[in-house]
Amino acid sequence: MMSFFPHDLIGWLTVLSTGGGAIWFIIKYTFVKSFDTLNDTINKLKDNLDSYDTRIDDHEARIRILEYQEEHDDK
Repeated sequence: MMSFFPHDLIGWLTVLSTGGGAIWFIIKYTFVKSFDTLNDTINKLKDNLDSYDTRIDDHEARIRILEYQEEHDDK
């Protein structure tokens, strides 16, 4: 039967820490970067939609102005 020596523990810790670091690196530069890019895109889209909301809110006012101009141009 094999016994478990301290150098085995050190070896496994080295392997696990190296593997964990590699996995962290891969996750950081793939998933995290993708999520950050997606978040930036969503924020830009939100800002763009806010400007459209303002235009939609002003729609009634513009229609009233156009109708007023049409009424006074016909006379």
